[in-house]
Amino acid sequence: MVVYALIVTFNRKKLLCECLIAILNQSKMPDKIVVIDNASTDGTKELFDSGERFADSRIQYELMDKNTGGAGGFFEGIKRVYSECDYIWLMDDDTIPNPQTLEGLCNSAKEIGEKASFFASLVFGPEGEPMNLPIVDTSATENGYSDWYLNLDKKMVKIKSATFVSLLISTAAIKSVGLPLNWYFIWGDDTEYTLRLTKYYGPAYFTGQSSVLHKRFNVRNLSIRDEENPNRVRMYFYFYRNMLINKTTYESKKSANIFLKEALKECMRILVKPNMKYRLTKIKVIVQGIGAYIFKRYDYTAFGKRTQSLTDNN
Repeated sequence: MVVYALIVTFNRKKLLCECLIAILNQSKMPDKIVVIDNASTDGTKELFDSGERFADSRIQYELMDKNTGGAGGFFEGIKRVYSECDYIWLMDDDTIPNPQTLEGLCNSAKEIGEKASFFASLVFGPEGEPMNLPIVDTSATENGYSDWYLNLDKKMVKIKSATFVSLLISTAAIKSVGLPLNWYFIWGDDTEYTLRLTKYYGPAYFTGQSSVLHKRFNVRNLSIRDEENPNRVRMYFYFYRNMLINKTTYESKKSANIFLKEALKECMRILVKPNMKYRLTKIKVIVQGIGAYIFKRYDYTAFGKRTQSLTDNN
């Protein structure tokens, strides 16, 4: 089992150092650690210069020409290495693995002993808060019951989708369904990709044998209404556009319409809430995200062809 660790980073040098130290202290070491740097400007590059702490033969540092977001970073990293290994262990730079994280993921992959897309670690915040919960696969089997619980004796639950916070993905699955969508930029790219994997390749599992600390600055469920960073407010454009694409593609038009109505209600909540920061910007961002979805201001033709090709092959 050849495993590469893949970390995507942008201007979080201190967190990246903590993440790398944790990976270098794993009970089961990855065969290679690949760092995709989305054109950081905070001195991240210098960490990997000759003579520095992370100038290590086990670490492959790749500096991008520009910031392509988490989606672009994972797209680029997976593209560069998936033909060299059996599994890729994905994470952001604010993911801090425990010493047995990778060992637990690999043990889970061995125990399942079947064609599986990926395995997801338990994710906790700094105070032990639950974070980045995957979606349990409650799909009915032939007799009408779901089978998500069949591997509870192995501390595993069958899931439909998960986030890129400590995910062990089979490269056989990657070869079958293709790469993540780099044009998603941020938000929803991991949901789209993991849904694609479980729909078109094989089952996935949430494993209690592996856990990580997620050092995200805000451990609460993210909301544009509560966002106070103007740069992050603008990023919600991708949240609304990408979520609508995902719901249409993997759930139903009805599900997308329900989300669309809720987005419009959110505009009204923002409009009437007292002392709201960046009120007009937030409303504009939501409307622009909805507009990009409705008027197909994304790579719609290529997206449709890829989806149709996967459907035909299954």
